[in-house]
Amino acid sequence: MGATLLLPINASAQIDAKEQRRLFSRGERIAHKPKSAEYKQIVRKLKDYPLLPYIEQKTLLRFPYLSNKAKIDTFLTDYANTPLERPLRKKWLTYLAKNEQPQLFLHYYKDIGDPILACYKVRIELEQPELKAQALKAIDDLWLVGKSQPRECDPAFKVWQNEGRRTPDMIWRRMALAADGGNHTLIPYLKKLLNQDLQYLGDLWLKVRRSPNYASRLSQFPGTHPEKEAEILAYGLGRLIWRDRDLALKSWSKVTKRYQFTSEQQAHLAGRFALSLASANHKQARVWLERANKFEANEELFRWHLTHLLREQDWQQVLGIIDAAPVEISSDLTYQYWQARSYENIGAAPQAQGIFEKLADNRHYYGFMASGKMKRDVHLMNHPLAYSKEQIADVENMPAAKRAKELLAIKRYASARREWVHFQAQIDDQQKLISAVIANNWGWHDRAIFTLSRVGYLDDVKLRFPLAYDKDMLNQSKRYNIDPAWAFAIARRESSFMADANSGAGARGLMQVLPSTVNFIEKKKVKSRKLFEPAFNIQQGTQYMRYLMDRMGNNSVLATASYNAGWSRVKNWVPKDSEVPIDIWVETIPFKETRNYVKAVLAYQQIYSHLLGNESNLFHNLADMTISRNKLSL
Repeated sequence: MGATLLLPINASAQIDAKEQRRLFSRGERIAHKPKSAEYKQIVRKLKDYPLLPYIEQKTLLRFPYLSNKAKIDTFLTDYANTPLERPLRKKWLTYLAKNEQPQLFLHYYKDIGDPILACYKVRIELEQPELKAQALKAIDDLWLVGKSQPRECDPAFKVWQNEGRRTPDMIWRRMALAADGGNHTLIPYLKKLLNQDLQYLGDLWLKVRRSPNYASRLSQFPGTHPEKEAEILAYGLGRLIWRDRDLALKSWSKVTKRYQFTSEQQAHLAGRFALSLASANHKQARVWLERANKFEANEELFRWHLTHLLREQDWQQVLGIIDAAPVEISSDLTYQYWQARSYENIGAAPQAQGIFEKLADNRHYYGFMASGKMKRDVHLMNHPLAYSKEQIADVENMPAAKRAKELLAIKRYASARREWVHFQAQIDDQQKLISAVIANNWGWHDRAIFTLSRVGYLDDVKLRFPLAYDKDMLNQSKRYNIDPAWAFAIARRESSFMADANSGAGARGLMQVLPSTVNFIEKKKVKSRKLFEPAFNIQQGTQYMRYLMDRMGNNSVLATASYNAGWSRVKNWVPKDSEVPIDIWVETIPFKETRNYVKAVLAYQQIYSHLLGNESNLFHNLADMTISRNKLSL
């Protein structure tokens, strides 16, 4: 009887939600007919529906007229600092500019990162004597970019030029921006703006931008303007060192005999040379690392210096550079761990043990590795967030939270994330923590994970490492005979369980599987959009993990690296004959992304292993593991 009575209530609630969503969809389709009876009826029926503003926005975007000024003003005020604001503000400002409403334009103007609107603004300000000075200063920034600006900026640029602000120095600086990461096709135009005796420099910039090898051809650099030629050479050599290391080194010795570089240029080049040579394990790496560290002891240079010394297993030198490092570097867990390993290898066991003991209390790759060295158990140090039902309700009932939840429900994931990001910017840290709990309750695990990370609360382990999609994860892991904790760890690192994740390289879904990988594994073409289906993605991801295990001698560390960088590349990173400890191998992976990826996945695997009920320390084996191609039959 009780169950029967409940059915109509649940069914009614479900029908209401479905009807609201149907009306919302219809309302968007007829947003261009705001005077129709159907539109008005839909708006009335959806007056309490969280996404009604999206219909209203669509209507105002269609009719951004002065006759709607009051409605637009109210909308922009009500939805300021939400994703609903920018599209309408841009449309409204564009309308005001084109319809010659300068005062209204200035009243409604807000910098939304649109250069056309920014140029309209300064054009208006140039006409007003009291605003002209600030307009000219703003035009400096609009002109000084490494790409072409919209033609709407030309009138402002002409006034600016007539005021004498387009100096040779400004032209030179813009040319450098166009060469270094900008649009180098702008250089021929900028070259013509230079005095005749400087125009050859534009040709040099363009040639070095197109081919860094040109920086090695000193005969093409006449020395007429040595400071400017040195700037071009510094740029070219900084790129050449990554393309042809030996040619760059040879060119450097010749260039320095003819040109004087500024201390800033020397520091930049020393850093570029050091990083490139160290990543390739070049014989000149140590020389350049030491030279670069004299200019600037930044963390990246220091880390590569450590990597180089670890490859050589020069433990005294490792201790030396860590002892000499600034405290903000030496206090990092990375360097504490390698300090302990150095002590271990020079026979100073008590010092090593003392550091390992302290490190082992950290829920971190190095903490777990230290616990493996000490043969200690792992402690996750889980401290769940404390909150009340009232706190949950207060945050969940905020309009932006309601909009995000409903957008999530109708599978408009990108829009839901935009709402969430803007929502986060409007609430305090305590409310953000509550919102992470809410997102997790909605099954929106990636938002929960990212929110906790941004706030810096890392001790609610179950919230940060959810057992999401557990049925498929466990079933497919069993099917392909892989550790389910490893599968969870890969998904957690790849997408934070974002089912619609899509990388720039084309990897898709929870486990970021490439369509080409699926086609290879399945031996047939599979529609790439299927990878956004969690069950299919998990099946393909775990099947690929099994494939990599088989390829990499059943070694999960190498298989993890292969999941990120490709198995053939990883195979070449493994020494053929000499065995290397696994922690050194991980630390000396040439790719920063892969190096950090492997450390994270190994740590996550340990955490998930505990969450799945296995309390053994996976790092006991890792701490003693050594690898070589011969040993693994690779």
